[in-house]
Amino acid sequence: MKIKSVRSVFITGVLMAAPFLTPQVSAQGFFGIGGEESPVPQITLARAEITVDVPTPMQGNDFDALLAQATSGKGISAAKERAIKHHSEQLRTALDGRLREFFADEEVPLIASNQSLTLHSFIDVSVVKQLSGLKNSGNYELERGNLTAGGDFHFRIQDPNGRVLKERQIDIADLRLQEKYQVKTPLDGSGSEDNTEQQLDKIMRQLVERIMGQIDDDLEADSLRELGRPAG
Repeated sequence: MKIKSVRSVFITGVLMAAPFLTPQVSAQGFFGIGGEESPVPQITLARAEITVDVPTPMQGNDFDALLAQATSGKGISAAKERAIKHHSEQLRTALDGRLREFFADEEVPLIASNQSLTLHSFIDVSVVKQLSGLKNSGNYELERGNLTAGGDFHFRIQDPNGRVLKERQIDIADLRLQEKYQVKTPLDGSGSEDNTEQQLDKIMRQLVERIMGQIDDDLEADSLRELGRPAG
């Protein structure tokens, strides 16, 4: 009889305490503790807007030949346009690929929809040559210097109504992107050996990697959940 009485008292106590425990359990579920996480918002990647300015050296050291290059359709202007187009597409492709790889790792759904969040990216980069040395050595002239990148990158995340939820800008100069270049030009006016283009390619690859290193915390799944959470 005593055992039955104790059991009855225990059950009665649990039933009476249940209403007081329910709000706590519900609250834990709401904040993701002991409950399901809120879903990660879907993301649409807008086409990145890219502006590039890069140096394009003229070939040879004969003045008349250089002047002819500058005024002909096959000269420096055409070469510069090709370089700008090449590096613009290089940056756009590399950034898009790295973003897709990052969001796949974060398990963030990428879709093309006007009902999702949209990530807009902008790169405005300028690379300048800084001459550090010029000398004649035997039968050629040797030019050496540095290529240094400046400009800015920024991104913007908008909701389906176009409202800006997050925005950030990065000064590319702060990323300290610099590579050495060398131009070896024969004194007889024949074609030079110039590694500028290869070094520019290297700078553009590094630029995308360092941008991602700066913004990955802003784009991770938990950060996007916070952006997608209703205010209040």
